[in-house]
Amino acid sequence: MLLVDDTWTTGARVQPASHALKQAGADRVAAIVLGRHANPEFGPWEPILGKTKDRPYRQEVCAVHAD
Repeated sequence: MLLVDDTWTTGARVQPASHALKQAGADRVAAIVLGRHANPEFGPWEPILGKTKDRPYRQEVCAVHAD
């Protein structure tokens, strides 16, 4: 099942939507997010921002998992 969301900030909408799809019978759920907003003062973002702050944007590469 493919779940598309317009913006990811905390995951507060994608996670329950994914859960609902699984409860409805989906074996797997993949989420695609079209935009991401990060508040640098929100503590849980620190690990992600630390990995991505010096990397230029490249659409074909995941900024978090690219090495």
